[in-house]
Amino acid sequence: MTIISSIIVSQFAGVAAVMLWAGILPFVASWLLDGVVQVIRHNGLKLFWMALGFTVVVAGAGYFVRQYGLGASDVSAESISVMNSLAKTFLMFTIPISLIAFIMRTIKLLRKSR
Repeated sequence: MTIISSIIVSQFAGVAAVMLWAGILPFVASWLLDGVVQVIRHNGLKLFWMALGFTVVVAGAGYFVRQYGLGASDVSAESISVMNSLAKTFLMFTIPISLIAFIMRTIKLLRKSR
């Protein structure tokens, strides 16, 4: 592989890992919290196990993409710094939004059960 294509692959893999971990994983974790609520309400473990499995798949996919990107070429410290900054920016928005979504789903569930 040429140096340019190796750098592009590592950048693409880094962005994909950030999207999986910082963009999607908080929403999957809020779904996992929904499963915990269902277990506490004695509504079964089905949602919990599905959410746990999806969490493991998303986190594992992010890990493997990251490892592939790091192994594709020599990644510069500046590139890693940019990816960390991108992840922090995503997390600043996705965590509050996913928590708000979880709270709204829980309130809807409580109102529905009355």
